[in-house]
Amino acid sequence: PIIVATTVHRLADRSRRLFIMNPLRTAAQRAGPSLRRAAATKQQVRGMATEKQIFMQINATKNIKKITSSMKMVSAAKLKGDEGRLKLAKPFNAWTDKLTSEPVELEFATYEEIPQKTLIVPFTSDRGLCGGINSFISRGVRDICKTLIAEGKEAD
Repeated sequence: PIIVATTVHRLADRSRRLFIMNPLRTAAQRAGPSLRRAAATKQQVRGMATEKQIFMQINATKNIKKITSSMKMVSAAKLKGDEGRLKLAKPFNAWTDKLTSEPVELEFATYEEIPQKTLIVPFTSDRGLCGGINSFISRGVRDICKTLIAEGKEAD
């Protein structure tokens, strides 16, 4: 392979360093089409990984670990911010307690105390990537309406 040496100026100390760059093309790429076909017909044999390849793989894994760790830190900071905003918003939502009773999970809901005529108002999210949550809420409302209609009650 051809080795290309270049000098690179560093801005901090203006010192020059010599770097050896990998060749831009392999020997098979520089060769004509006939040699490329001959090289392509040869079956390649994979051997053990070299020490440099193993070292590069270890470094790549360490870098992925660092990225994952920083993503966890960012999501933890976002969660803390969201929890803080929720805590501040709860007093503003206190008036809804006068309109409704305590919330009950769908799995444990009983329909005996629901009046004959009921209006169900689902609250969904408009934030990104909330399609699953919105689908769960709308499916639950449809199931509640079916159950109420089966019991002879009106539900909208």
